[in-house]
Amino acid sequence: MLAKLFGWKTQEVYNQVKEGSVYIMENPAWKGWVKVGMAIDPTDRLKNYQTSSPFRDYTLLYSYEVNDRRAGETAAHARLAKECDNINEWFRLPAAIANEMILEVIHEY
Repeated sequence: MLAKLFGWKTQEVYNQVKEGSVYIMENPAWKGWVKVGMAIDPTDRLKNYQTSSPFRDYTLLYSYEVNDRRAGETAAHARLAKECDNINEWFRLPAAIANEMILEVIHEY
């Protein structure tokens, strides 16, 4: 996260920003699972995930601009959790199905 590079005050400011994105990512190491998260900039978040993968093989599949990224992520997680197995932000279902389900709820945020 870029905010960590610039100190705790910047982290505090970053955490106060409501706008941003809810996104869906995948990594072939976890076939059949997608990660649903939130970020101010999903491309920047993708870069952070790449550093934890020696193959740099995370893929950003979908991104939804929202006014409240935390509320949007919560709604997306709740919707997906009703339909499939999940571990934290990871959900076991095809990305296209996750996209359809998130589109059902994300417009509110």
